[in-house]
Amino acid sequence: MSRMNMLVTVVTPCYNSEATIQATIESVLAQVYPHIEYIIMDGASNDATVAIAQRYGDQLTLISERDHGQTGAINKGWRRAQGEVLAWLNADDQYLPDTVEQAMRYFETHPDAQWLYGTAESINEYGQIFPYRNYRDDWSYQTLLDVGSFINQPSVFLRRQVIEEFGYLDESLHFGMDYEYWLRIGQKYPAHYVPSVKVRIIRASTTKTESGGVTRLREVDKIARRYGAQQTPLGTQTEWGWVFAESFFANVGKGRWHDAFADFKQIWRYPSTLPRAFAKLLMRKFVSRSLETRLRQMFVRIP
Repeated sequence: MSRMNMLVTVVTPCYNSEATIQATIESVLAQVYPHIEYIIMDGASNDATVAIAQRYGDQLTLISERDHGQTGAINKGWRRAQGEVLAWLNADDQYLPDTVEQAMRYFETHPDAQWLYGTAESINEYGQIFPYRNYRDDWSYQTLLDVGSFINQPSVFLRRQVIEEFGYLDESLHFGMDYEYWLRIGQKYPAHYVPSVKVRIIRASTTKTESGGVTRLREVDKIARRYGAQQTPLGTQTEWGWVFAESFFANVGKGRWHDAFADFKQIWRYPSTLPRAFAKLLMRKFVSRSLETRLRQMFVRIP
């Protein structure tokens, strides 16, 4: 069968996502590639998420029931999937109109590719494109292990053979389940970097990546060491510095001196990455989002 005729299953896990789910759904339904099975796994939302999804009728499959979090919801969706190619798109991310078609064209011309990833545009919580320097590069397992994940998760498409061979996401993980999976399957199958496969990802303080703090960083470190890393990934080291620096200043401002002292000791855990960590902290603390956007428009080229 031509890969341009194969079914692609996209799973969207969600919970109380009324602010963003409509844009996500419409980005999938607007795909120019016609052979898509779309499954929404809702964790029994108590806002308007389910009502919004129900508007689309039989254009998608909606399952709304209590679950054990995002990772388990994705796995449940993948287990229901009929597609030969699988993906997941979170409820605050979006495809561009030809995202799936570009992925399938690549699979058509590269039968050796077991999985691929592309590039991302960033949008703010209002849906406006926000210039952001997304780290991206050709595949390198060692870079993935030593530096951290450079893969834009919503841009990943996997052949069913990958899931059948390596199983599903690790449900013990809350933040880094995608990173762990890339390390797991990447040991055997190198990913293919396809810049024409583009997605949009939201950058807001409410996302798991932005709000995960030290808990997320420790989980990522644990994952990397599981696969043989000799030290904490460099990207995680940088984040560690600014996360604890931010906490330090917050605790000083509130007179929590014991907590501030504990934060201060943690700041210096990775001294080689501190200059970059402090630069990021200063940007977050003293540069408004509107000014940051203007600066990025001047200096960052959107792919």
